[in-house]
Amino acid sequence: MKAADKEKTSMRRQDEVRRIAAGIRRRVLEHTIKNNGGYLSQACSSAEILATLYGIVMNLGRVDVPLVPPPFAGVPSAGNPHYVTGAAFNGPQGKDRDRFFLSPAQYALVLYATLIETGRMAEEGLLQFNKDGSSVEMIGAEHSPGMESMTGSLGQGISQAAGTAMARKRNNETGRVFVFMSDGEFQIGQTWEALQAMSFHMLDNVIIYVDVNGFQCDGKMCTVMDVEPLDKRLEAFGARVFRVNGHDIKRLAAAGSLTPDGRPVVVLADTDACRGLDVLKARAPKMHYVRFSTEEEKEKYAAALIELQDKDIVRIEVKAKAEVEDKVEVQVEDKVQGASQPKPKPEPGSPEILSRVHAKNLVKWAADKPKVLVLSADLTSSTEIDLFRQTYPDRFLSMGVAEQNMMSFAGGLAREGLIPFVHTFAVFIYRRAYDQIAMSISYPNLRVRMIGFLPGITTPGGATHQAIEDVAIMRALPNMTILECGDATEVESVLDVIEKIDGPVYVRMLRGETPRLFNSSLPMKLGTARVLSEGNDITLLTSGIMTEEAMRGAQVLRKRGISVQHMHISTLKPFNDESVLEAIVKSRYGVITMENHTIIGGLGTIIAEKMAEAGIAKRLVRIGLRDTFAHGASKQYLLKEYGMDALALIKEVEALTGQQFGISEDELSRTHIAPIHSKAKAEAL
Repeated sequence: MKAADKEKTSMRRQDEVRRIAAGIRRRVLEHTIKNNGGYLSQACSSAEILATLYGIVMNLGRVDVPLVPPPFAGVPSAGNPHYVTGAAFNGPQGKDRDRFFLSPAQYALVLYATLIETGRMAEEGLLQFNKDGSSVEMIGAEHSPGMESMTGSLGQGISQAAGTAMARKRNNETGRVFVFMSDGEFQIGQTWEALQAMSFHMLDNVIIYVDVNGFQCDGKMCTVMDVEPLDKRLEAFGARVFRVNGHDIKRLAAAGSLTPDGRPVVVLADTDACRGLDVLKARAPKMHYVRFSTEEEKEKYAAALIELQDKDIVRIEVKAKAEVEDKVEVQVEDKVQGASQPKPKPEPGSPEILSRVHAKNLVKWAADKPKVLVLSADLTSSTEIDLFRQTYPDRFLSMGVAEQNMMSFAGGLAREGLIPFVHTFAVFIYRRAYDQIAMSISYPNLRVRMIGFLPGITTPGGATHQAIEDVAIMRALPNMTILECGDATEVESVLDVIEKIDGPVYVRMLRGETPRLFNSSLPMKLGTARVLSEGNDITLLTSGIMTEEAMRGAQVLRKRGISVQHMHISTLKPFNDESVLEAIVKSRYGVITMENHTIIGGLGTIIAEKMAEAGIAKRLVRIGLRDTFAHGASKQYLLKEYGMDALALIKEVEALTGQQFGISEDELSRTHIAPIHSKAKAEAL
């Protein structure tokens, strides 16, 4: 091909990539407007990167599966042999084909838009985004379109890609392995461990593109945990580094076509988080997730969409969910979305609903406690410590996306007499930093307080964000105390309980709008179960959010003549409340436990152990996740899907008693304990 022809071909391909990038921004913006939320800045910054990868750089085959994503088909297991990943949307795998790993799974919406713009996914697929029963998850899972592995907890995609690259070399495959990363992931130790290994093993078939937009969840990276000069640091780890304008398609493409030289390639793409969308600048530095607070704000973004579409008149209608459902080929159920939705009026006699209870309580409680420090891992607003940071800035420590370091760091603080309160999502406490907790905190019995948010299936963030086995894991640690809040009263009083504990404490915390199920004059007490109703037919033991669900079921059961001894458990370790065992002994039919957790190692296991040790021969039924991961969906959907809701309780009572009560979901739905509508929506991870 002549040089002139090559140049014309190159220009045509670049024009196509520009079209794809523009389409990504438009599509994500339109989705954000219609759904009152979305990861918009990520689309603005990364559109050219992903468009260049899919449009020019990567050698991918044609998609040979239906372009409309299938419904969620269950998690991988021996009993689910037909499980498939979302990699099929990148085309069939082959020795000469490239592979793609999306490391920051919160970019999933941007990836879906990329797949649509490149003809790899049907437009209808985006209507399934974040819907119950869908594989098009908000935080991309490995069964989501374009995804090949679980990367939602960050920092793991690069290591998985490195392992894949090593295997491909050993198998004499010529295809390359591409990784898309965010700059915030370079605060994570595992990222550097992976780079070290890739350099040592000369994995020059790995090409990493980094969206260096300078922002993360808590704001500007330079104010959270600076990683610059990133190029020099990467070079010191043996990488072949190129720093380019992340919106320059020609330079992005050139970096992906280099002759291998024994070093992994890292392309640092400096980008603008507001590229093509000036209205977004008003949100800086908090741009991680966009949710509109007013209709006026939404209209500004609709006007920006008109500009992006380059049309004279474009009207963006925010359609009701019922209107769009009939366009979706795969039938899924809607989640509650949109902070601007009107709140339902509380049912007569329903409990008080309080907002951001922990945020306000912590500031008040810590006022006369100068030794209390609060540590954040880039989730300050999401864990309700932004108010503490504003009030006591000298006692707030930003640790970046580096939980392992944060735990050992907290241990060092505690050794010197300070009292660190570590805040992050529960999964990032025990899964990412277990050894650090064990050796730096638990073994020396230090007064470190770990406050874990989004316990169990309270989040639609999927398996990477759902803490379903934390009690089992943390309970095994010597010296560890475990508490779980069930309502606003316990959130308000848990800090007083913590203060008296000489050793480490792990708390499963509630956030956002929280019901007051228990009288405010009856605070949480360490080691003491809370009696909610008395009876001798069934002993019902519940913890956390399951208590509210159980209260609905117990209320209807009492109308059928079943007396229920309902006890709420807030202290999971140590567990020494003799009144619980006494209630079990008195129960006519047996005991039922309900927990927002796997039935392995949590409340149900605790009760089983205590009953066995005491020689209590009663039937025990455990309600919870049954040896399975969950997936991204709404709380009520997941409770029903996994047999953890009030109706599941009714069925278990029927089985224990040998009676049929004729209780329907409709009757249970009319039994209101609390109307919960959280401002701290889980979508804003």
